Amino acid sequence: MARQKPRTQHATIVQRFSIRLRELRTSRGMTQSELARLASVASSYVARLEGAAASPGIDLVQRLASALGTTPHDLLPLADAPDPVATLRERARTAFERLISAADRDTLLMLTPLLAKLAEGAERRG
Repeated sequence: MARQKPRTQHATIVQRFSIRLRELRTSRGMTQSELARLASVASSYVARLEGAAASPGIDLVQRLASALGTTPHDLLPLADAPDPVATLRERARTAFERLISAADRDTLLMLTPLLAKLAEGAERRG
């Protein structure tokens, strides 16, 4: 019977990278296959990266960042990075403020009911 190859124990940054890669990909509505195509890598490798089963080379980090419209720095969060929920909250606040400051009547008419529904859901969960 063949022995299984022992799983490589990667550094903690690989786990943080995998989480961040998945967050960015899904926030952009991309599938693993789409990201793989844009970064010129196999989709199975993107799955391994998101599962922290592989660690990318620096050139691939750059290609993934470009495909996601971000920077390599954004894909490599530091160990002492702030709370991810607080970071997402701040990004949402910034995006919302930009939207509101530039919104016309039609945008506000679409946005108001959506925000009301989101607020209702948050109140029920909270």
